[in-house]
Amino acid sequence: MTDVRLTGAISAAMVELYAQFYGHERTTATTYINDNVVVCVLEGILTEGESSQVADGDGSDVIDGRVAFQAENQDEFTAAVERLTHRNVTAFMSANQTEPGVACELFFLEAPPVAAAV
Repeated sequence: MTDVRLTGAISAAMVELYAQFYGHERTTATTYINDNVVVCVLEGILTEGESSQVADGDGSDVIDGRVAFQAENQDEFTAAVERLTHRNVTAFMSANQTEPGVACELFFLEAPPVAAAV
């Protein structure tokens, strides 16, 4: 898969997972790959309920909920990246910001196999 197709596929998979778990389809994503690192930046991540919580001053509760969510569902996120890259994910980190409602999913990949000399 070419890099543009791969980054697009990863972005689509992350948006699909967000829609599945959070129940809204407003999220957009852009993915970057550099060597063994995959970074997916998601925008429009907050649900209406979360937006209301943030407006009421409860943004830290939203962040706490998202951290717990990522811990519970990290296997599904890493499985999607492994399936698309054909490489093992060795580490996964997630960060969220309520204003302006963005997230970053960060995946560290196992080094690719060394190509045999021809």
